Amino acid sequence: MNERQMRDWMKENLGRLKTLRDEIRVDIHLAGMEARDKWKELEPVVRDAEKLAEEVTDVSQRAMEDLVEKFRGFRESIRHHRPGGQA
Repeated sequence: MNERQMRDWMKENLGRLKTLRDEIRVDIHLAGMEARDKWKELEPVVRDAEKLAEEVTDVSQRAMEDLVEKFRGFRESIRHHRPGGQA
């Protein structure tokens, strides 16, 4: 992957992360206190991801992938543990 492709990839995944963040914000209102506490730890990570998106390295790419997966997993855990199950 060349530098331009990596920058585009990082921006795309930062967008995914922000979308997940927004979806989680909606879901968190229906979640319990434990989920809210976990969210307080995770939400600031988006700012870190914005900094990662400016870097074009293999390490930043792997870190971004990990963040997106953590957010997806958290969103799914919220949706499966609230009353009514799915969103």
